[in-house]
Amino acid sequence: MMKKIVTILLCTMAGLSMLAAADGDAEKRPVGDVARGKVVFDSLCGECHEASSREEKVGPGLAGVKNGQLPTGRKATHDRLLDIVNDGPAEMPKLKDRLTEQQKEDVIAYVLTL
Repeated sequence: MMKKIVTILLCTMAGLSMLAAADGDAEKRPVGDVARGKVVFDSLCGECHEASSREEKVGPGLAGVKNGQLPTGRKATHDRLLDIVNDGPAEMPKLKDRLTEQQKEDVIAYVLTL
């Protein structure tokens, strides 16, 4: 019985380590803070994006992103949001060099709650 439990635990640990390896940089990136992300969003993104509705300002409203879908219809993922923050689609400014890695993670964490 003990041997079976140890085997199950080892298999579970191996599976978890494979998932972590598949996520790549997830272990290296800072953890986003929603409250700090709101501050970044309000000061930098809120001029063009509504946080509390889907109404368009200059850019699309972001309410509902927490349900897993961006206003474009694409899946809302961390990596997709990071690409948008870094390289901005269309007229959106590229924020790659304007935000720290921590600020990017913070604003992504916040947007994923909208």
